[in-house]
Amino acid sequence: MSDAQESLSCFIVPVTEHHLLLPQPAVAEVVTQQFMREIPGAPPWLTGLVEWRNEQVPVVSVETLMGAAPEPRNRLQRMLVMHGLEQFPGLTYYALQVRGIPHPLKIRPQDLEASSEPDPGDGSIARRVRASGVTCLIPTLERIEGLLKEYLQRL
Repeated sequence: MSDAQESLSCFIVPVTEHHLLLPQPAVAEVVTQQFMREIPGAPPWLTGLVEWRNEQVPVVSVETLMGAAPEPRNRLQRMLVMHGLEQFPGLTYYALQVRGIPHPLKIRPQDLEASSEPDPGDGSIARRVRASGVTCLIPTLERIEGLLKEYLQRL
């Protein structure tokens, strides 16, 4: 198998204090929204809803999910609209709140180094790795989607 076949197209995405490493096929679009509707009584990691392609898409803060204090709301919010991997009814898409512009890159298994930093114990982060010289968190998208499903079923 050639190196090109073994590589995966990814994004390194800055969030407040970390970088996320995400597979490009999981990302539907990078958007900047001026309006995010709050969800009364939602947990702090569920920062609101945005309208995207005539759908109400829930927005998740991965860092708040990991235990960081919620960020103050800015007028403009950048987010990655993600394809729902688990195919839960009503959760075709969701968004991850991000800070910067995603940087595309091709990753091969040998390009990743395991990080010695501990992972948070809540299951929201699958691994902490170094990719292209940057320490990145690989979120457990299935866990995030499961938490969204649990919360949205209560509404």
